Order: sequence, then C-alpha cells, then structure tokens
Amino acid sequence: MNRNFWPESHELYRRHLQGGARYAENTAIAYDGDVTAFIKYLDKNGKRGPRISQFDIRAYLITLRRAGLKSSSIARKLEAIKMFFDYLISIKRLEHNPVRLIEAIKIEPYRAKYLSEEEARLLIEQSLAGDDFMARRDRAMVEIFYGCGLRLSELVGLNLIDLNFSGSTISVLGKGGKFRHVPIGPQAIAATNDYLIERARLIAARKTDAGQAVFLNYARGVRLTSRGAARIIKNHLINCSEKSGLSTHSLRHSFTTHLLTAGANLRAVQEMLGHASLKTTQKYSHITTGRLISIYRRAHPRASDASG
Repeated sequence: MNRNFWPESHELYRRHLQGGARYAENTAIAYDGDVTAFIKYLDKNGKRGPRISQFDIRAYLITLRRAGLKSSSIARKLEAIKMFFDYLISIKRLEHNPVRLIEAIKIEPYRAKYLSEEEARLLIEQSLAGDDFMARRDRAMVEIFYGCGLRLSELVGLNLIDLNFSGSTISVLGKGGKFRHVPIGPQAIAATNDYLIERARLIAARKTDAGQAVFLNYARGVRLTSRGAARIIKNHLINCSEKSGLSTHSLRHSFTTHLLTAGANLRAVQEMLGHASLKTTQKYSHITTGRLISIYRRAHPRASDASG
C-alpha cells in the first residue's frame, strides 16, 4: 500500500487548481483548503491508501456536523472532495468516486444580509466623508461596489482600461474568466474621478509602478488586495448599521435587493451580477415578496375586498 497516496494526489490536484483548472482564485483556495482538511482526517483515521468508501465519506460528514458547521458549508466541502476525486479518476489514480453515492445535502433557505436604502445612503454620505486619498478611494470603492453589484474580487481586479465613463459602463472580469459590461451611475463616476486625481498624486509620491490597477494600497502604492479591501469596507459598514452579520458581500446583496424592489427585470439583474444561472439570482427574490404583495393589493382590480 502506498503510504503517500493522498499527499501525492493532493499535490497533483493543487497544481491542477493553480494552473490547468479555470477556477476563480478564491474558489481554488477554498477547494484546496477543503481537500487539505479531508486528507488530514483520513491520515488521522489511518486511511492512507486509495481505498475509500462512501461510508468513510459519511463518517467525515458526521464529524463536520458535530463540529457545528452549517449545511451550506458541509455541502461545499463535499463538492470540493467530489471534484478532487473526479480529478484523480481523470488521471487514472482512482477508479471510482464514492462521493457520487452520497445523497445531496439539504441546505437551509438562503437569507441574504443587506442594507436598507437609508443605511446605504448613510454609508456613502457620512461614513465616507473626507477629501484625502483614503477617503476618496474608499468612497469610490463603495460607490462602485454597491452601485454596480460587484464581487469583492471583481472590485479589486478593476483596471483603468475597464473604466468607460463616456459610455457609463465598466468592464468586469467575473467567474470563469468571463467579461461583462455593467452600467455605472453618475455619482459613482464622479467619486471615482475624484479618487483618480489622488491616485495619480500617490503614485508620484511613492514612485511606484501601480500598473493598470484602479484601487491602490496607500502605504505601498500597489494594487489593493481582497483582504485589504474587505477590512476597509467592513469598518465602514459598522458605522452605518447596527445589523449583525454584515459582510462585504452585503453590498452586492443590497444592490440586488434595491433593484428588484424598484421593479427591475430579474434577467437584467442576472446579467449585471454575472450569474450563470437565473436560479442563483432568484435566491434574492424572497426579499421583495412583501413589497410585491403590497403593490398587487393596491393595483390589481381583483385584489380588493369585494364583499358588501
């Protein structure tokens, strides 16, 4: 029995994720982390050879549930292991994928955290006041993040060439390496133009080559990282809302919620978000149900009480 089967297989898969596979960077990191945790579990339980059964997988899922993980997190880890095994089959290191014998995990209904329109206004007008580099950068980031419904990776990945302000659009590199064109409003354009002036001054002062990156780290004058951007935005979110559980993704949720509440077409919102499936966009639609019922009761001739 080859005692190095799983570490060697993992190393091959890691190279696949980093080079040959077309996964977003964050997705590849998450998959690699999930596979790493699974292999540690196998080693701890003496499963060092290639013979793994569906019962071994089920036992691992039980440990995850006992550790308090949510169904959505467990489902993601199971998907990562399935992809790992599929890859090993493709390179002839395994013959069967035991994960495919496991029934799908039931996931609790998705409930997005989002800002009210008033909280979004407060975030931009009060939390992001100021005229120095960081204040103008942060305001431009939030205006584009919230106003265009971007993912965090898409925000920090923006390049100067992606800004088409004359056409009121930006080009966004989304999941799967696909570009999409997203409308951008006049307030976001104005905030970004104000920031770009400070950006030029910072580059001159730091004497660094920032390349095409739109959003820069103040201390080093280079592209802002996803971690840095997340920390900045979370700090500002704390100042505009008392809601718990708000994250950087809450601005994307807010963008979607406010558009749907205003009556935007679901497919148009799908295109702006860069969702491959309409089903992914529909998970937000529950938020606007109450508003739709209210509109229906006011507007539809058969919705009023006809008694008497």
